[in-house]
Formats: sequence, structure tokens, C-alpha cells
Amino acid sequence: MSAQNDLKDKISKIRQSKYGGYMGLLLATVVTVMLTMVTYIYVSSILCLLPMLVAFLAYGIPTYLGFKDRKKLAIFGLGLFLLIGVALGSALYVNIDGYEAAPLSSDDNSLIDGTATPAQGVPGDTYNFTVTLTSTGNNASVGLELLNNWDSTTRNLTMTSMGVSNSTGMETFYIQLSDMDEGIYYFNFHLSNDTAYVETDQEFGPVNAGMDVVFNNCLMSGILVSYLEIAILFYVLLLLTWWMDRSKKKMFAMEQTRRKPVEKRAMDEKFVCSDCGGDVPTDADKCPKCGAKFDDDEDIKCPQCSAKLLKTDEKCWNCGKKL
Repeated sequence: MSAQNDLKDKISKIRQSKYGGYMGLLLATVVTVMLTMVTYIYVSSILCLLPMLVAFLAYGIPTYLGFKDRKKLAIFGLGLFLLIGVALGSALYVNIDGYEAAPLSSDDNSLIDGTATPAQGVPGDTYNFTVTLTSTGNNASVGLELLNNWDSTTRNLTMTSMGVSNSTGMETFYIQLSDMDEGIYYFNFHLSNDTAYVETDQEFGPVNAGMDVVFNNCLMSGILVSYLEIAILFYVLLLLTWWMDRSKKKMFAMEQTRRKPVEKRAMDEKFVCSDCGGDVPTDADKCPKCGAKFDDDEDIKCPQCSAKLLKTDEKCWNCGKKL
């Protein structure tokens, strides 16, 4: 037996066992939690597909392995997405704690080596932001845009020149801030002069909060994202499959109801005994009135004119007598 057939056989045995559904719940928990953590830490390129994938696995794995009770599956989802939220928050914290910002530059390299130091601190610490202007003159004005992700406030600040370097001919700009509110920040630099306006990409940092506060906020954010982005898809999928099954049951019930009158009419159909004229059920072998036996090949006669009839005739074709 090949490895593939062996795996199918094992899965089939699990599905048939009374613990198959519960094993599906356990497997779904492990797979979705690990997938969330690994994706947010290492594979950020598929983040947009993660909610859909996790919701599908959370529903599909237990269902495939035999867990059919949707009410219990809905209750299971509440606990599962709490775990996923904790895993997501932990992954976010790991990313923040180990993050190292890369120097920022504009696309045309008129601004280069934009940095923020230190990368982490607490409210009251002094942060230094510096960037180098490669071409001086033309009334250049260099600024810093600082976004606090916790309260969505943005500051646009003008930077001060440190002078032109004699060796490189480049001009360095800086600004020192010690009044930053608690939060996690994003920053970028921009240049405006007489001819153009350019800016660098946005970079993460600095973190201006204690790491215990950062961890608590990451957990809350992770749980919020888990329920708002993933759990909603899971329960929509649960509701759709429930509605589809319910529709199938209704259609089956309607079909059964439609067939009953037809079956009843078939049972109520009778023909006339050619010997005594009594009513005889179509499936009878002999007349219940006179006891005459019937042969499938025996001709049936009209009791009025003795014309040959079929068992299915409702009236005589010759004299018109209703049978």
C-alpha cells in the first residue's frame, strides 16, 4: 500500500471513530494557532489571506473529521478565536520587541540615511531624528512626520540643519524630541524646495512605552483582530452551510409530500371483477367478493357489454360504463 493510500485509510478510520470529531477540534486548534503565529512573525506577505484561510480551516477540519453539531462548533469557535487572538498578539509583540529599523531614503536619493534613535524607550526619553540632504540650496526645507499608532495623532515638524559637511558636501538635518506621548510610532522625512516635494517611505518606530504595556496592548489588539476579521468569516461560513443543509431538508420534505398523493392514488386504484362486478384492488390475486382468481394474462370484460378491457381502464371503451 502506498503512503497516500495508507494516509487515506487512517483518515477514514478517524472519521468513523466516535472520537474523530473531537480530534478534528484539537487538530483545528493546533493548526490555526500555529499558522497565525508563524505567518505574522515570518511570512507577512500572505497576511491578507490569513483570516479567510484560518476561518476555513477552523470550520473545515472538524467537519471533515465528523464533527457535525453546528451549535457546539459555534461555541468551540468562541474559545478558538480567543486563543488565536492571544497567539496573534504574542506574534505582534515578538515583531515589535525584535524590530530593527532600516535607514530611510527617498526614491530620488535626495534624502538618505533617515534614522530614529533610540528604537525603544519610555515617555520622557529624548529621541533623535536625523536625515541627510544630498543636494543643498534651492531654499530646501526638511521636515519629519510622526504618527502615534495608539491614538492616530500626527505631528509635522520642521527639522534644523546641522550644516554642510566639508568632506561630502551634504547637509544633515536633525530634531530632538522629549515630549512624545506614550505609544508606538511610525515616521518618515520629507523635503520641499523651490522645484519639488519628495518624501521617504514610512518606517516603524520608535516604541515609546514600557514593554509590559506594549505586550498588553498587543494582546488586546490581537484578540480584537481575531474576532473582527477571522471569527466573523468563520460564523458566516457556519451560517451559510447551515442554511444550505436546511434548504436541502426542506426540498426533500416537499418532494416527499408531493409524492404521497401519487402513491396514495396508486394504492386506491381498483378494477371491476368480470365475474361478479365487484371492486378489486389492482394488486389483488383474486376477487375479495366472489373469490375468482385472476391471471395477469386473463382478459377483463365489461360487466355490461362484456367488451375486453384493460385493468387500467376507468370506463368501457364500447358502452361507456364507468368502472
